[in-house]
Amino acid sequence: MPPARSLSENYRGILYMVAACSCLILNDTFVKLASENASIPQIIVLRSLIALPLVVLFSWRQGALRNFFAFRDRYLWLRTIGEIGANATFLSALARLEIANITAIAQTTPLAVTAAAALCLGEKVGVRRWLAILIGFLAVLLVIRPGMEGFNAWSLLALCSVGFIVLRDLSSRAMALSIHPLKVAVISLAALIPLGLAMSPFEPWRDITPSVLTLCLGSAVTISVAYVLLVNAMRHGEISVVAPFRYVFLVWAILIQVTVFSVWPDSLTLLGSAILVATGLYTVYRERAVARNPAPRAVSTFVPASRSA
Repeated sequence: MPPARSLSENYRGILYMVAACSCLILNDTFVKLASENASIPQIIVLRSLIALPLVVLFSWRQGALRNFFAFRDRYLWLRTIGEIGANATFLSALARLEIANITAIAQTTPLAVTAAAALCLGEKVGVRRWLAILIGFLAVLLVIRPGMEGFNAWSLLALCSVGFIVLRDLSSRAMALSIHPLKVAVISLAALIPLGLAMSPFEPWRDITPSVLTLCLGSAVTISVAYVLLVNAMRHGEISVVAPFRYVFLVWAILIQVTVFSVWPDSLTLLGSAILVATGLYTVYRERAVARNPAPRAVSTFVPASRSA
């Protein structure tokens, strides 16, 4: 069993996750708006072509590209596969569903990530944490209210993206600490270009307008920052503590849907969102309680090879 992370590390991971969710929902908003006049493969390629040189330049100035072509960490490649799959499935569904609805479907991720961390990484997940996450998941069901109406093939594709996100996040945790988050961002952006080109025959490109380019620029900036924040979020704190704060994503999505798309949520959506916020606050409270009264833990000598320098 891996050693428990300190309270400060958990808080740092939570802050990274909240910031990452803020960037991700802005990215989704740019993509959703751009999809009105451009295909999803076109957006993926344009976004990556805009972001890649910017991130490479910044990475070079930060000295993050040393030994760039040393790709020996298998978890880096597993993370890249997860990133490609998540983009292909989530963005395709995003263009066809309401942004708050697809975001709510994707909020099954914290439960899936926490379960995978407990099963695959041996991370200790207490009963109270499980309860908070399960309550949050039930709150998501209040929002999406799954049934025959509105829960279509695109909704199922959004659910498929959750599996790829789990692969991406657990691989981020298992990667060697010597791999700079900026290097991960560069590889992810580069890998998405052939993905967009491969999807293009199924969704032909349209004329590129200035508005589409502007929206792709906004998406490029926000997704690049989100990549770095997500890697840091998975590296700091326990996954079972950090993962539930993905629920913040849904609150942002509802606000965006109201302010940008002028679609107001109903009472059950608001109730579910309030419960999600409460579960996040409870997680913070539990971390403070555990820090004040730490339970004795067994000392583990296991150190994953991928985490060594």
